[in-house]
Amino acid sequence: MIENGAKKAWVVSAIMGLGHTRAAYPLRDIAFENIIVEGSREFCQPDKYRIWHRLANMYYLLSRATGISIIGTYALVALQKIPPYYPLRDLSEPTLAVKYLNFLIRKHKLGSTLVEKVKADSMPVISTFYATAMAIEIAGIKPNDNYLLICDADINRVWVPLNPRESTIKYLAPCTQVKRRLLSYGVPEKNIYLVGFPLPKENIGDGKTLNVIKNDLFGRLVRLDPANKFFRIHGKDVLGFLEKDAIPRQRDDFFVLSFTVGGAGAQVEMAEKILKSLRDKIKQGKIKINLSAGVQKPVLTRFHEYIKALGLNEFVGNGINIIYDENVYAYMDKFDQMLRTTDVLWTKPSELSFYCGLGIPILLAPAVGTHEEYNATWLQEIHAGVKPAGPLEYTNEWLFDLRENGRLAEAAWDGFLKARKMGTYRIEELIATGQCTQSDSPLE
Repeated sequence: MIENGAKKAWVVSAIMGLGHTRAAYPLRDIAFENIIVEGSREFCQPDKYRIWHRLANMYYLLSRATGISIIGTYALVALQKIPPYYPLRDLSEPTLAVKYLNFLIRKHKLGSTLVEKVKADSMPVISTFYATAMAIEIAGIKPNDNYLLICDADINRVWVPLNPRESTIKYLAPCTQVKRRLLSYGVPEKNIYLVGFPLPKENIGDGKTLNVIKNDLFGRLVRLDPANKFFRIHGKDVLGFLEKDAIPRQRDDFFVLSFTVGGAGAQVEMAEKILKSLRDKIKQGKIKINLSAGVQKPVLTRFHEYIKALGLNEFVGNGINIIYDENVYAYMDKFDQMLRTTDVLWTKPSELSFYCGLGIPILLAPAVGTHEEYNATWLQEIHAGVKPAGPLEYTNEWLFDLRENGRLAEAAWDGFLKARKMGTYRIEELIATGQCTQSDSPLE
């Protein structure tokens, strides 16, 4: 826990979807005042708000897969395209996207409101979106305290400034792949901290014992292994790692699926087919389902329409729960609490990919954008992500087969073992002392 009087930092998100805010929210204990949302109407000057709003609209339109202008499409593709990692080569040459971002900052003063707010003090700044870190560097302030938190398992060149070898931006990397990518973009190794993605403390527990993760994961593994196929192989390791005495013989006859819709409302239509397929299982008490609508009122409305049309109204609150709040932070509190009893998280591979570190298997919805495709690849490489084994219409069959054969339990266990989970604590340590523990083990 952060003690009173401990060193604080400016924690800065942006209006580019929920992901950047979700990355910032676990750092609220060290945030000076409140988390800043750059580009929001409450924070920006009107002319800067218009620029941010146009950028955000393009991101949202892409996420909804609707038509946008040819120029806008090209710009977004340029912002998202990530070159193949192999062959190993120098990728430090700035791209058009980097040059355009530099133009927006220098000529249109993108990020200038933030610069004016933070320039007068000595507190560090932690940004979760590249443009704000670039704006701070171009302004010539915070040369030793400008941190940029990466939100994906691989990144476009736009996350790195024009002259990376001369830059003083310090990168907070969620995984080894990001560190390797930053090095290929020309970032000096001394400016990269391999800390992990910041996950909610409420879902981790004590930073030394991981007591909450361990207790929640053990219950999850028991519910995900009704036939004992997972425990037959991994039981001794599980009991040792999670500090448990024995595996219960009695197993719950149900498990909990959480389906989340992206911040832009992407993929809401999937929920109707999933609910329709699982309708009988819900009625039988074989599965409970959480539907996460985020802060999108239209998504909430659609969920209620689907539930009513399928004759499932009586199960709302008892078999079906909807996670929604118009306030983004209240929503995230509800979402984090929901995760503690979630057995399977069905989501597009956004920043939520890193939540596999909590020991939650990720069922992969279609990716939106190149960065999410790389997130999905990363999840599958560490065996924490599972592709749907069949069409949505037959979720009632293949999802239960994945549970029965122990595949979901394996994914939960692999995510816990292989994905870093101490990001929040490591970043707090870095801000407090100027250095932090960096280990090859994701468990440390």
